[in-house]
Amino acid sequence: MHLLRLPAVTECLERFGVVCRWRTGMTLDLRRLSGCPSLPAGYELRPWDPAYLRDVAELDYRAYYGTMDARLYWQYFSTPTGCERMWREALAGKFGCFDPLRTLLLFHQGRLCGDVMTSARSHVEGFIGNLAVAPEHRGGTGSAMLIRSLWGFREAGFERVSLAVTLENQHAYQLYDRIGFMKSGEFPVVARPPAETMTWQAAPPGIEARIGPGRK
Repeated sequence: MHLLRLPAVTECLERFGVVCRWRTGMTLDLRRLSGCPSLPAGYELRPWDPAYLRDVAELDYRAYYGTMDARLYWQYFSTPTGCERMWREALAGKFGCFDPLRTLLLFHQGRLCGDVMTSARSHVEGFIGNLAVAPEHRGGTGSAMLIRSLWGFREAGFERVSLAVTLENQHAYQLYDRIGFMKSGEFPVVARPPAETMTWQAAPPGIEARIGPGRK
């Protein structure tokens, strides 16, 4: 397993179309949660509404386009249909009991621009399965949305919340670290995505993803 950490091994695998990256589990003791930032004017948060399923799927597809998580989890993120399947699997309980109250949708002047997916893994542990925000709406909105969701867990009596993030995604990792999440373990993800995903360079204008789905 330790061989997968070697850059030479990773580069060799990629020559054969295989992608390997390490992800880490992170857990937040909700007693450490502090502060509750306000959203800028014009933004609002709404609880999950299934009427927006396809809009959220399109948002996430554009969010992950060109990212490493899109390669690792290409079965989901290579098409809007795949993203919709991820949400349907979450609704069916793949990541725990889907939590419609703390799953939040971010809107700006009535238009969807972000989402955070949550589930309950037990009566004391919540789980963050996905977080995405349009880049033109970043600047604290994503962290505010996440923290609002975390406060929702705390106020409902949960003790902790967990998530998983690709270590290469330092922007996301540092966000969770600042909030108070602690590393709880690491695991590799190995995938053989379609050839076209290996040539993605950058996401199209409009959306940027923060974290990928939970450990499979």
